[in-house]
Amino acid sequence: HSQASDDTMNSSDSSRIMGATAAIYSSYLEHSRIDMQAEDANVYVARALRLVIQNVLAQLSATLVVTISARHLGTAQWFEYMMNNLVDSWRMTAVQLLRFRPDSGHTSVPGRKRVNLLLVDSYGGLLDTNIAVDNADFDDPDYYFIFLQTRDPLIPEELRQILDHCLANFWLHCNVMVQTAEVDVLVYTYYPYTAGRCQEAHPVLVNRFDGSRWLTNSSMFPDKLGQMHGCPLTVLTWHQPPFVELVLDAASGDVRAAGFEIQLVRHLASRLNFSLELANLALLRPEAYRLADGAHEGPIERVSLLGLPLGLHRLDISIFQLLQRSANLSMGYFRKTARRNQLLTTPMSYYSASLVAVLQLERYRLGSLTLLVFPFEVSVWLLLLLALVIHLGLYLPCWRRRIVAGREGEADGGGLQVVGLLLGAALARLPRAWRHRLIAAHWLWASIPLRVSYQSLLFHLIRLQLYNTPSFSMDQLLAEGFQGICNANTRRLLLEMPQLAGSPDSIQALDTPSDWIVLEALQRNTNRKIFAVANQDVVMSFLHSSSHPNAYHVVRQPVNVEYAGIYMPKHSYLYEKVDEIVRRLDAGGFIHAWRRASFVAHRREVVQQTNRRYINHAKLSGIYMVMAAMYTLAGLVFVGELLFRRWS
Repeated sequence: HSQASDDTMNSSDSSRIMGATAAIYSSYLEHSRIDMQAEDANVYVARALRLVIQNVLAQLSATLVVTISARHLGTAQWFEYMMNNLVDSWRMTAVQLLRFRPDSGHTSVPGRKRVNLLLVDSYGGLLDTNIAVDNADFDDPDYYFIFLQTRDPLIPEELRQILDHCLANFWLHCNVMVQTAEVDVLVYTYYPYTAGRCQEAHPVLVNRFDGSRWLTNSSMFPDKLGQMHGCPLTVLTWHQPPFVELVLDAASGDVRAAGFEIQLVRHLASRLNFSLELANLALLRPEAYRLADGAHEGPIERVSLLGLPLGLHRLDISIFQLLQRSANLSMGYFRKTARRNQLLTTPMSYYSASLVAVLQLERYRLGSLTLLVFPFEVSVWLLLLLALVIHLGLYLPCWRRRIVAGREGEADGGGLQVVGLLLGAALARLPRAWRHRLIAAHWLWASIPLRVSYQSLLFHLIRLQLYNTPSFSMDQLLAEGFQGICNANTRRLLLEMPQLAGSPDSIQALDTPSDWIVLEALQRNTNRKIFAVANQDVVMSFLHSSSHPNAYHVVRQPVNVEYAGIYMPKHSYLYEKVDEIVRRLDAGGFIHAWRRASFVAHRREVVQQTNRRYINHAKLSGIYMVMAAMYTLAGLVFVGELLFRRWS
């Protein structure tokens, strides 16, 4: 009886132990979900992910962002179990682990996420990560390796949606790994431009895992923009010579484009094999560029915040198209600003130049009286006047004695002879007194080198057309009461400067996009105290094509420095390739050569059109007027002498 009782107790204990073990194992299965598939399949998938982490992702960055996002709780737990098998893969890589589970709230973790390993069970799980928003404001490329774990019938649709999401957010380096029921581990990606499709995300198999290695030895993230198969890219541009010149062909009605920026984009098109679709745009009027009091954003910037309002100008529409990603590139002397760089993406600047202030030297020309006294310093003129007064004083007593004695007719000219000798006139007769003769000889001897020096210096000064020292900075010009003129784009850039932010009325914008027209306006307004702020290269071209380049003064201190470049939609996948090509062209000197040739050609065209380099009689009108006045005066004196002789 006792033996039977012991057997019963042992069996009950065994059953309790087995029940507890079963409960523990059931709980383990529930939390790890290793029962989703066989353990050898789990090891197979973990080995594939480990090779991707070690050989691909760790080579791209020292920081890896691992994101687990599943809308099914069991799949989320299985992903976490897989992470336990990959812990030894991190090595020296810093890992940021993010989890999005249906049984917990979503906590946003902002910040840059450049190299990403995402484990998702659906397209919805990818959307829950909100990673597109975190990386949307950055220009440099990012990498996404997405492991999609779902049932085989759902793979094609989920894969299509994920790749469409990659295309819509400009995720160029985006791969999706899937595992089939037969434990085939496949990697898909998309090519945005193919021979049969443009701007589409069609799944393409790029790699396969055989259990020990990936079969394709090429890069896990292949080059997708080296061959764009002639797909069209929309380029927003407008007439901005010599950067972009749009000329209408009267015969065909087509618009021909030229300029060094057009040469650059055509080189890009030949290297990447895409076709160009130019969109010709106009420029905003200057009133649309002026910021309201206290406003920090203009109409171009506000369009991204408020949408597309009614009556929007064409330049706003172009920026709106870039913001809405309906256009690919923009060219045409697009100057870089902090706000534009925040809204759009731009590669390396291929053009930079100083903004300089230009004014006419007529305002600093020496006056007639100033020019007559300019050859000698004030001290020389004072000494000469003092000597003349002393000698006149020596003649004065003698002249008075002769008048008292009634011999005024015997006066020999006295002090007037001194003035005559100083001016270079000959003596009518020699003075009788020896001291007067000595004074006359002294003045004759001393006035010859003095007069020759004065006349030579005066001729030299008139020939050189000397001016007063002009201002060397824009601040001095504004302090002297000058008014600045420029185009609308330049004015917006200048108003960002602290010295002009408080006095916006000191700079006026003309209704033109061209610096050349601003300089022509400066040339026409000779009677106003104005100066022009323009691009230095344009100023040099204008002066070289002008018939009187020496009539202008370029202020020595630059006003500001401007940079121009290509703008594209924010986070565009074209950024990396375009930036690489632009840097190579700039290092090789091609961009500099194109720019110089375009400026020279534009300058030659302007000279041929205006034909300014010729001398006409209008430029000699001043000399003709002086000669006419002198001949008229001589004629009147001659007629007066004849009449006086006849009457006497």
